[in-house]
Amino acid sequence: MELLGWVAASLFSPPGEALFRELAAGTLEEALEELTGHPVALPQVAPGELQAAYTTLFVTHPRGLPAPPYAGYALDGELFGPSYHRLLALYREGGLEVQETWRDLPDHLAALGEAIALLNPRRPDLARRLVQEFLRPWLERYGQAVKDHDPTGFYAALVALLEEAVHAKTGVSEA
Repeated sequence: MELLGWVAASLFSPPGEALFRELAAGTLEEALEELTGHPVALPQVAPGELQAAYTTLFVTHPRGLPAPPYAGYALDGELFGPSYHRLLALYREGGLEVQETWRDLPDHLAALGEAIALLNPRRPDLARRLVQEFLRPWLERYGQAVKDHDPTGFYAALVALLEEAVHAKTGVSEA
């Protein structure tokens, strides 16, 4: 689950130098290969196109956001709903705190992925719950939207591989 968490955190963080280094070094593909058990070749996309695709999918879009990157929103259809508060309680139970430097909501998928990765070594039960109760439902609700609206194919491929990895790690189908 730890690797799954780091991949999710990387996927849903705004693309920047860290992601570009991972792509150049091939470490993201290696991680995905380890998670899925088969070779992975991600589409090669220019950094500017990747940033534009991320914005279109997860930040803002004139025709409505295809895939809001918030686990609580995927479950409740609103921000700060019951699932958001349940997630915060699980973070507290695992001894996690949202850092003051974090500039988004704690149920953002990048934060969720990091929480999964950090919890797995000491509280694998909570890491598994975060995957099953928050990440998997987000993928079920918005995975297809990412695949349908990604102009580069990069995020569509990553989401498909993440769905496969979640299924492999939890034994629960994404569809």
